[in-house]
Amino acid sequence: MQQSVPTYGSGKLPQSILESLAKENPDSFIRVVKPQYVDASIEQGTDRFYQQSAENLNALIDGGKIVKQGPAIYLYEQKQPGAKPLRGVVVSVSAASYLSGSVKKHENVLESKCHRLAKHVAALNSVAEPVLLSNKLPDSLLDSLHHLELMNPVAITICALGFEHTLWGLNDEQSDAVISSLETLDSLYIADGHHRMAAVSEFLLKEGKSDSQGVMSLIMDRDELLIKSFHRLLKNVGDVDVEAHLQKSGLAYCKSNLLDNEIIEPNSVAIISRQGDYLVGLGESDPRCDAVGKLEVNRIETLLFPSMFGISDTSKDDRMAFMRGDTPIHQIKMMIEQGTYDCAFVLPANSFGQVMEVADQGLTMPPKSTWVEPKLLTGYITQLFD
Repeated sequence: MQQSVPTYGSGKLPQSILESLAKENPDSFIRVVKPQYVDASIEQGTDRFYQQSAENLNALIDGGKIVKQGPAIYLYEQKQPGAKPLRGVVVSVSAASYLSGSVKKHENVLESKCHRLAKHVAALNSVAEPVLLSNKLPDSLLDSLHHLELMNPVAITICALGFEHTLWGLNDEQSDAVISSLETLDSLYIADGHHRMAAVSEFLLKEGKSDSQGVMSLIMDRDELLIKSFHRLLKNVGDVDVEAHLQKSGLAYCKSNLLDNEIIEPNSVAIISRQGDYLVGLGESDPRCDAVGKLEVNRIETLLFPSMFGISDTSKDDRMAFMRGDTPIHQIKMMIEQGTYDCAFVLPANSFGQVMEVADQGLTMPPKSTWVEPKLLTGYITQLFD
């Protein structure tokens, strides 16, 4: 069941794969969160949707395929091939902390999506994926997390990407030490799961439990998060004379041949086009700018996109597509050569310090600015509100 029940959700695996998984594996948790993938006649957000979702969860519980634990704090570890293990603690963070602003956000939360998720939480009386929170953790806690040697994990799962996910329950002494360390932090920052945090907090507030219960969260040190960029790909803009626009902009640039392992430095961007590849220096950001104005993605969307493509609002222009920063460069080049896209802007990854600065100023990141890992499995650990 440890291999059969947990799954990545929407946005982490293509819908076609998730639909096949839901139909072929009766134990997959995707049936709980996306019952319409099994029966296409089920419309998301309807009473039937919530009822079928709850029935699918109860079937897993009644069949002994997910096992209830007592209240606990957990140590979570994710191992990716060739990378240092990522570790954090799974705790309940009070909804009141989010509602009061001490858990800070950097993305817009859509009310309609939040209300829909809150109804789903109410229908299931549970949530099946932690919110990822971060800050600079105390050195003592960070050292402890990486040196705790624990026996008998609660679960070990090898996911579809080949990553190993392990969960251990902490004893009372270890849990008290974790809580004492976390209580020294003034705030936490949402790295991933903005709508989930808002939805569960809305549910708990409505139930009168926002002070007494919290939102299941994985807390990790900000320097141990893996942050990747989102690239911008343009279609239906024709063969734009990239070099002519760069000369007119006054930005420093040089022709290059981008490779898969190319590292784009801060304050720069790479452009891939049918004319060739260009490395463009954006220069130092204006110190008078706010945190969003200093981001490379904002700078290219204000300095280059209006003049090159006539695009002033990337969130509403269907000529714009977004691609995760771990997409190989040769794959992007192939899509341009085949005419799927006309050109691509390859961006450096933001630091989490930049994300925190945006949140501290009460601002929001541009759409599709960051891809943060670890990505967590849905149904691997589920918080019940009973």
